[in-house]
Amino acid sequence: MISNELKIALALAIVLCTLPAIAQRPSSPDEYPPNPPANHVEVRFAVGKAPVTCARFQLTVRGGKQTILAGSFASGFSIPSAALTNNEMLDIEIKCGEHKWHFSDVEARALRQGRWWVGTDYPPFLEAFQGADRFKDAAWIKYLIVDPINDEGFGVYKFCPAKLKDQNPGPCYDDGPGSE
Repeated sequence: MISNELKIALALAIVLCTLPAIAQRPSSPDEYPPNPPANHVEVRFAVGKAPVTCARFQLTVRGGKQTILAGSFASGFSIPSAALTNNEMLDIEIKCGEHKWHFSDVEARALRQGRWWVGTDYPPFLEAFQGADRFKDAAWIKYLIVDPINDEGFGVYKFCPAKLKDQNPGPCYDDGPGSE
C-alpha cells in the first residue's frame, strides 16, 4: 500500500514546466533541420545522451475521451483535422523500439507544426536539467519538448525520485526504465 507521503511525492514528481534546451536539440538556429511541412510534426528521440532511431514509432494522442491520432510513423506525423477543434488536454503515448513514454495533461497546442523532442535522461543529467532543483534527486527524467514553428515552446517532464526507484510495486516501477 502506498502511503500518503509517497502519493504526494509522486504527484509532485509529475511536473509540467518549461526548460530551454535539451541536448538532442541543436544549440543554434543554424543547426536546425529545415522546418517540417505545414500541418506536420517531426519527432526525434534520445535516451541518456544518445539519439535513438527507430524505423517506425507508435503514437496515440487522446483529447478527453476522443482518440485524435493513432498509428505508426517513420519520422513525424501530419496533424489531423480533429486537433483543430480539440480544446482538451492531451494524453500522449509514444513507443520507439523498446522505449516507451506516456505524458498526461499536455497542452492541446502540442499539435501544431514543429518538432517534438522525446527522451529519457539519467544521472548525470543533461546540462539543461542540472540546474533544476526538482530533478536533483531523480533516478530518471522522461521528457516531451514541444517546439512549434510559430509559437512558444514548452516541455512536459516526468521523473522518479531516487529514493522511490526500487519500490515495487511503486510510483516509479510502471513508468520507469524497467518498463522501456
